[in-house]
Amino acid sequence: MEWIPARRGRWFDAPCHLCRRDTVDPTGLCVDCLVEWRALLGRPRCISCALTLADRGEGMTCGACSARPWPFDGVVSAVDLAPSVRELVHRLKYGQDFSVLPLMQETLVDAVRGSPAFVLPDALVPMPLHPAQRRRRGFNQAWLLADGLRRALDRPILKRGVRRVRDTGSLTMQSSRDRRRALKGAFAADTELPRRVAIVDDVLTTGASARALATELRRGGAESVAVWSLARTP
Repeated sequence: MEWIPARRGRWFDAPCHLCRRDTVDPTGLCVDCLVEWRALLGRPRCISCALTLADRGEGMTCGACSARPWPFDGVVSAVDLAPSVRELVHRLKYGQDFSVLPLMQETLVDAVRGSPAFVLPDALVPMPLHPAQRRRRGFNQAWLLADGLRRALDRPILKRGVRRVRDTGSLTMQSSRDRRRALKGAFAADTELPRRVAIVDDVLTTGASARALATELRRGGAESVAVWSLARTP
């Protein structure tokens, strides 16, 4: 069973998540860092891959995605993987600092609700970890982000039947081609899937993991697959 930490209540002397100065802001950020954080939000993004666009028109697709369709129907990413965002992601994943989770959840929820690519799914599918990796880390950060969406959108999390069956290890330093090769056959969907699903993850880098999982979900019966991530690697 996935452990979901309780929603945070901040003390008056709780340090800012980014600069570590004292703050009382409910977001967990001081005034200056809140301005910096908000500057990362609201950038126009391709609805097919979530890379930032120069134009501000809604519902636009970048040139690369116009020529190369993905196996999912829309992508929402809240922010680019700026150094401040990377720090929060690493503190959660590798430092088990769950105090940053509410800010991350709320940021993703707001991005999903405000995106022109948003379509309410029937269920949420957190990006699976292989059991060995899950044991090493102690939790799956995608589940924690999906729980915020579950509460905000009143959508269930698909808890069984979608698995990572191959331990691919860290793919951080691998090229897009090597990632695709490593992820071939890495997922299995052996349950009846609802018609519309949304994959939830912390960071979308090359899209190789989302592509492999979306392909398997479609093979398992899903007609529409979206991808929602907190951050997008520029």
